[in-house]
Amino acid sequence: MQDRSLAVVASLALAVVFSAAPVAAQPPAGKEKPQAAAPEPAAAPEASSTPRKDPSGHTGISPYTEQVLKGEASFVARDIPGAIAAFQEAIKQDASKMLGFYLLGEAMLESGNMAEAETAWTTAIGKKGPDELQAKVLFCLADLRERQKNWQAAKEAWGAYSAFLTSNPKATGYPATAAERQKQIDRRVKDEKDYATVKERIVQREAERQKEAEENAKKDKMNR
Repeated sequence: MQDRSLAVVASLALAVVFSAAPVAAQPPAGKEKPQAAAPEPAAAPEASSTPRKDPSGHTGISPYTEQVLKGEASFVARDIPGAIAAFQEAIKQDASKMLGFYLLGEAMLESGNMAEAETAWTTAIGKKGPDELQAKVLFCLADLRERQKNWQAAKEAWGAYSAFLTSNPKATGYPATAAERQKQIDRRVKDEKDYATVKERIVQREAERQKEAEENAKKDKMNR
């Protein structure tokens, strides 16, 4: 199955942070101080270790990206409630981006809440994000349908995932996995139908044995 580590996808957010990091100021040409007058090194200002913040995300980290990174860190630390809260806050900051919904779905699934994971991933499909991330969301939805044992919906979801990869060749994915999962689903459905038939026969035979045992008990009672 596909590796769905949050750390992999969160690297998209990290790239945003690093690209927005301000460049250290350089001294103007010709203004260097003489070596003899060089002062003792001053302590680095406390703010230097704090990323510059910018609501638009152009010259520093945006509130959205800050919450995404906070949630990813909480997830890695196994603080799932904290991760969920951070991803939900990220979505409040910017509900147009796919990443927040994808990550929220992962955290919800980890918490055991498949219904909320489904809602997050279904919503993510209509949001802005790279093709690779959309392929990952489609994969997650197909896998979730299987977890829910909704076989027909799972088969259709794997088909949607495969079709997306075909239409978007730049999106990395696993088309062979989709085809194999569809075959596995067909076998699973057939096995369940066969088992249902066998189970019905077993129940019927058990009922016949029970009826026969009751009739024999009546006959024994009458012959005493």
